[in-house]
Amino acid sequence: MTNIPIIDFKNFTANDDEKRIQVAKEVDWAASKVGFMYVKNLGIDPEILASAFASSKQFFSQSQEIKDLSGYYQEINHGYQASEQQRLDSRIAPDLKEAFTMRDVPKNYDKPELWPSPEFYATAKSTFEEFLRGANIVMEAFALALDLPNDFFRKCHQGDNTALRYLHYPVYEKELAEEQLGCGAHTDFGTITLLFQDDVGGLQVKGRDGLWHDAVYIPETIIINTADLVATWTNDRYCSTPHRVKPMNSNTDRYSIAFFVDPDVKTPVSTFPSCISKENPKKYQDTTAGAYVAQRIADSNKLGSYT
Repeated sequence: MTNIPIIDFKNFTANDDEKRIQVAKEVDWAASKVGFMYVKNLGIDPEILASAFASSKQFFSQSQEIKDLSGYYQEINHGYQASEQQRLDSRIAPDLKEAFTMRDVPKNYDKPELWPSPEFYATAKSTFEEFLRGANIVMEAFALALDLPNDFFRKCHQGDNTALRYLHYPVYEKELAEEQLGCGAHTDFGTITLLFQDDVGGLQVKGRDGLWHDAVYIPETIIINTADLVATWTNDRYCSTPHRVKPMNSNTDRYSIAFFVDPDVKTPVSTFPSCISKENPKKYQDTTAGAYVAQRIADSNKLGSYT
């Protein structure tokens, strides 16, 4: 597998076209060849990020009874899911993680029943807004690389289908099912995902060699991967790469925060004509972002027998 590249965005935000083009070329290469990249200097406020991790850890430290009061609503993709309540790989046992998912956080300011506390909501809102700001910078680099208007992705990623997710992978002392993972192998559903992980590790990316490779923690970077709908838009010029999380076999729990940047619900997703050719004919049917993401979420929450 090609190593996951590290891309410095400091030059992309500078008022220098040549430097912006160079960063866009690096992003284009990473999205095309690996589907993953480490990004640094995106300008994410470290205090907001630290507050989000603190809020996440405080929530997950509570009793199961208290956490269950914030139960998950699939129709709005919001709320708490206990360990083994999601299975991203239908071939194996459910995932050994617990999660609190929050779609379109700013829109839900007037629904206190969705939030464990006002403080939890305030932290989630500032985190969502800060991460979306950063994501739009990355997607602007995609637009430049694909010769699209600079605001192409920004216009259809206002946040109504984007989700912030706190994740906790606890250490398990019980005997696990065969091949049971912290998070089963899967591709992400939308455009890109921003992942903020701690130094415990566990994330693995499937290479073109068919093997699983560790995506190790690198301080002051964000892991960003391209997902299914950007693969549809680009006819697989940008790849949606399978990844997974190993079960925690150390003495330390793993915490991460994922930000799933999905096109807005009503966004039509059709392959760009510039990405279709005689040698590379259109591979994907047209869809809408809301329908596609909703179906993938529903599939991941099916907990029947596995094969």
